[in-house]
Amino acid sequence: MTKDNTRQNQAKPNVSKTHLPVAQEVEDIWRRLTQALLNDKHLTSHKVVSATRTDPANLSFDMLRTRLRQAMADRGWTRVAVTAPTSGCGTSFVASNLALAMSRFEDCRTVLMDLDLRKPSLDRILGVSPIAAIEEYLAGRIDPMDFFQRARANLALGLNNHARMSAAELFQDVMTTDVLDEMSDILSPEIVIFDMPAALEHDDLLAFLPNVDGVLLVAGAGVSTADDVLKAERLIGDVKPLMGVVLNRAEGAVKV
Repeated sequence: MTKDNTRQNQAKPNVSKTHLPVAQEVEDIWRRLTQALLNDKHLTSHKVVSATRTDPANLSFDMLRTRLRQAMADRGWTRVAVTAPTSGCGTSFVASNLALAMSRFEDCRTVLMDLDLRKPSLDRILGVSPIAAIEEYLAGRIDPMDFFQRARANLALGLNNHARMSAAELFQDVMTTDVLDEMSDILSPEIVIFDMPAALEHDDLLAFLPNVDGVLLVAGAGVSTADDVLKAERLIGDVKPLMGVVLNRAEGAVKV
């Protein structure tokens, strides 16, 4: 959607939360999203173990998805940010596997978005080319129906391959909040997973936290120090609930 004066001056997104689409309308909306084709061979080569479920590490993500879904449902939450203390801990690995694992619940509509704007990587991991730069979408210049792609019947992807160094400013723009609220209204997801940049390296995560309900922290074995994890926990805990710490081990599995 072109960002005209009307859209720029909107105080609220186009779809009001008090007039959510009925179930059939939501299904129709999802069917109209551009289809993204996932290749199992590509996913396996990029350690997306939740795709084929042949790797023993898949069990860890099944455990994580179930615990997370239950915890969020109990609180009426839908949005979770996945971050790490520093780069190299495997946030995209965890976010992509978690999203694929969630999508196996047929009644769970899941949206996965790449908001590590400085170092986007989900497009490479999933083998799916973005339709447009995510900054264009967050700025309100692109309609959600022209941005999101349907990877599975209940899994939508918001991908990006254009790096942007001024992410924090974009995240704090009121339009970003309106656009994300509009996405929630139109797609009606049960879970939205945001793949975020490292907590301690820039203020990007801190700027975006008002848009989420809770946070998963990924600690990388051999990468994260105890002090790093503690600092990240304190930073996050001052703003949003920390829903858990995931240990991404060297062999590629995770410990919840």
